[in-house]
Amino acid sequence: MKHLKAYARQVVSYLPASQRDELYAELYDSLCEEYADYREDAPGLDEISFLDRCRKHPMKYATELAGEDGAWLVGPQFYYSFLSALKIALSLVVVFHVVIGLVRAFTSGEILASFVGAMASIPGSLLWVGAAVLGVFVALEKSGEKASWLDTWNASELELADSNQSVSRGEALFELALSSFALLWVLDIVHLPAMVRHDGDWIREWTVNLPEWFWWTAGLLLLGDILFALFRLTRTLWTRPMRGVTILMQVLWIGLLLFAAVQPELLAVDHDAAAQFLPIIEKATRGGLLVACAIIAWDTLVHAWRLLKGPDSLSS
Repeated sequence: MKHLKAYARQVVSYLPASQRDELYAELYDSLCEEYADYREDAPGLDEISFLDRCRKHPMKYATELAGEDGAWLVGPQFYYSFLSALKIALSLVVVFHVVIGLVRAFTSGEILASFVGAMASIPGSLLWVGAAVLGVFVALEKSGEKASWLDTWNASELELADSNQSVSRGEALFELALSSFALLWVLDIVHLPAMVRHDGDWIREWTVNLPEWFWWTAGLLLLGDILFALFRLTRTLWTRPMRGVTILMQVLWIGLLLFAAVQPELLAVDHDAAAQFLPIIEKATRGGLLVACAIIAWDTLVHAWRLLKGPDSLSS
């Protein structure tokens, strides 16, 4: 019954988290009963055919379950379409500003100032884009449109999620920005600002003593993180393959960061006067790497636990 479960999960994903478990159970039981009756009249047809013939788009069905007494901004039939369009538009705005910030940082040479300037303009852009999306849907409501784009759908396109847990766009955007900047640093396109000042001079001659294969591996993993973050921005719910990919990539990152943390001479500096700072900076760097490993390990365990719980998990 994987497609029936996927349909029920997709429907409740639009509704408040506090209602999802109860509504999922009720909706799935109802779908199973209807499908059993449907098979008696048409024994050769599968779940996909049943959903295509007997059920509306999950978003439309969620609208019916929510009722019309809520505080709808653009009318009940457009509300969830509006929220989905708004999330996508705002996500694209943040991605655009991150990319522009990185490009400006690279081309201007003023890394921190250029990047911070691009990030500071995000709130204004979000406000204008949000207002534009709202205006479009208000105009659709006034025109008498009935959300016809939801009338044609195919049950085979349902996301076969393993739970009601939504994919966090904020987390995906943060990883996208962090991985993009880290990849540019690994490629030596951007440089971190100097952290140590001695006798009026910023000390910039730091060297990270890691083998070449480490940087190739880190670059490939960062590229994978960027592509996977972009993919997650297009998804609504977590699926088992997505969790599997997440666990695999995070285990690789843990191994790579631990390898760096245990190097006997992780850092070196050519500035003679900076030698006194080297032990402190190196300990701080190792500590940061170990903390990053612990955070990644915890997230990996959470994903592994959800994966082991199986596709019947109702965790939200």
